[in-house]
Amino acid sequence: MNHLLCFFLYSFLILTSCKNDEKTPLLLGSWQGVSWTVGDKDSGRNVAEVTFEFRADGSYTAQYGGQSETGDFHLRGDELFTTAAGSNKVKKMVKLSTISADTLVMDMSRVGEAERLVLVKK
Repeated sequence: MNHLLCFFLYSFLILTSCKNDEKTPLLLGSWQGVSWTVGDKDSGRNVAEVTFEFRADGSYTAQYGGQSETGDFHLRGDELFTTAAGSNKVKKMVKLSTISADTLVMDMSRVGEAERLVLVKK
């Protein structure tokens, strides 16, 4: 009975970890912003200045204008978690409503207002 329980637990862990591994390769690489909306309206921000780079070692770099952030990332289903490096290690989460070989769509909420950032692979 104990072996059966271990088998099911091990199978569950393998299956849930594979789900993340399927999408992680799609996320890897450099991304450029092409659209940023707040609600259903253009954000007015210069979306061309938004870039992300996700690396195979689990690290990332994000840039917007003169601001830059580096840290670690991981996927859990359709949720992307990032933890910035440095003394203010804040864990953030965004929902990836689309992740494909050439398009990445991040759904976010800032102060309770829905935002959508669309990026394309560079």
